Amino acid sequence: MKQALSAGMKWRATGVAITLLIGLGAAYESKAAGFEILRPHRAVYEIKLKQATERSGIESMSGRIVYEMAGNECDGISVRYRFVSRVNANGEIFTTDQQTSSFESPDGGEYTFLTKNFVNEQLDRTIKGVARKQSDSLLVELDQPEEYRFELPNANFISTHLVEVIERAREGRPFFKMRIFDGGDGGDQTLTTSNVIGPSEVVEDRFTGETEKAIDPLKAEPGWPVTIGYFKDSLTDSTEAMPIYEVSFILYEGGVSRRLTMNYPDYSLTGTLVDLEYLDQAACTIEN
Repeated sequence: MKQALSAGMKWRATGVAITLLIGLGAAYESKAAGFEILRPHRAVYEIKLKQATERSGIESMSGRIVYEMAGNECDGISVRYRFVSRVNANGEIFTTDQQTSSFESPDGGEYTFLTKNFVNEQLDRTIKGVARKQSDSLLVELDQPEEYRFELPNANFISTHLVEVIERAREGRPFFKMRIFDGGDGGDQTLTTSNVIGPSEVVEDRFTGETEKAIDPLKAEPGWPVTIGYFKDSLTDSTEAMPIYEVSFILYEGGVSRRLTMNYPDYSLTGTLVDLEYLDQAACTIEN
C-alpha cells in the first residue's frame, strides 16, 4: 500500500504554474519552444484529502508541495518539486516524499529527469534518465533503476506542454490533445493529455486557506480554469478511455496556478496556494 501510494501520488509538473521571462531582444532569434513566456518562481501548496473510496483504504492524508521553476529561453528550463505527505491508510500511518528534478533544453528537444521516492524516510525507488526527440520517435536512455535504452512514440516535454496551454488560453481555443513524456512512473511511457480551457475571469477573493501574500499579485489578474486529463497511450479499441489522473486549476497569464484539484481513481486531493515567490529573472547567455 505504501509503495502504491508513493508511486500513485505523482503530481505532474504540467499542473503547476510557470510565468513570464524577459525577452531576448532583436539581436537573437530564439529557437526555444516558447519559453520566453515563462517566469521563474517558487510556489508552495498545502495538500489535503478531498475524498477517498473505501477501496483505497485511506482515512486521512495531508502534505505540502514545493514547486520551483528556473531558467530562460536560451539556457533551457529546469523544474524541481517536492511532495511530502502524511498518510493514514488501512490503520497504518506513514510518510511519503517524492523529489523530482528535470531540465528541458531550449529547443524542447532534450529532457533529463530524476525522481526519488521515499517512504518513511527510506529510499524506495529512483528513476533517472534522458529523453531525446528523434525525427519520428523519442529515444529514452535510463540510468536508474537499471541501464536501459528504448524508443517511444514522439512526444513533447512538460514545459513545452505548459507553454502550449498558455498560448491556447490566450487565443481562446478551449480544447486540444497532446502526447507528453515527463519521466514519471517507470520513465518508460508516454501519455496523451486532454486539455480543456475555460473563459478567463478575475477572482479577487481568497479561497479558503490561501494567504494574502501568496495571492496578492494575482488578485487583479484574469485567470483561466484548466482541466488536464492524462491517458495511457496503450489503450486499445476495447479499452475504456478513462484518465489515470486528472488535475484542475486556475491558470494565470504569467503561469501561476491556484485552487488545485488532483483526481486519482480512488481518491482526490486539493492544493491551496500558501506562498508565492518570483525568482530572479536570469538574462539569456549566448556562447559564441
